[in-house]
Amino acid sequence: MNSWGNDRLEEKIDEMLTSSVSRGSEPRGFSVRFMPSRPLFPWMYVVYVLAAAVVLGFFMAQWLGGQDLENIDYVSVFSFERLSGLLSGVSTVGLISGLAIILGLGGAILTFLPEKQQGLRHLL
Repeated sequence: MNSWGNDRLEEKIDEMLTSSVSRGSEPRGFSVRFMPSRPLFPWMYVVYVLAAAVVLGFFMAQWLGGQDLENIDYVSVFSFERLSGLLSGVSTVGLISGLAIILGLGGAILTFLPEKQQGLRHLL
């Protein structure tokens, strides 16, 4: 400390500082804990987004494959009849294979995530 040579004052200040930072000098109800752990990355949201992107990409590829983009009437493309025709063109085998691909990708991603393996064991 930079006091004017008052050794008793310096000793008293050092004593007070030492007692204020020693263990057990906290007021009642006050506790010092370790730093909180880092929040987990939301892997399930990533799985949902990837699965939705795969399904939408599949339907978009089918829809664009069936369109003649050079000679098209864009008013009739977005009609209800066109949408029902697109959905009726998808077979049940295609839906089942798409669902199997999505479940396989989701299961593979869940297998490699260490924090999700306990939940996976619980489901199995």
